Amino acid sequence: MGTPSPRWSSTGQRYIHYAERGSKVLFLFREENKRCGVTLPFLCLGFAEYVSHEGERPMAIRWRLQRAIPAAFVPELALAV
Repeated sequence: MGTPSPRWSSTGQRYIHYAERGSKVLFLFREENKRCGVTLPFLCLGFAEYVSHEGERPMAIRWRLQRAIPAAFVPELALAV
């Protein structure tokens, strides 16, 4: 992986090197914040692993989920595959 580059923010460094630092990444989502004035819960997609990143500020990070996304969630997430 090499030496961390100083051009990435501390947040970017944390995401890139999360596994080396003993952390895990868990993906949560919700379709909308509120419905009829009620805050909706987050749904868990599971743990993810770092794949790659592009750019600096902003940084786009590509993750791979450890499990497939349930088919019912795919339309809400608007995923491009």
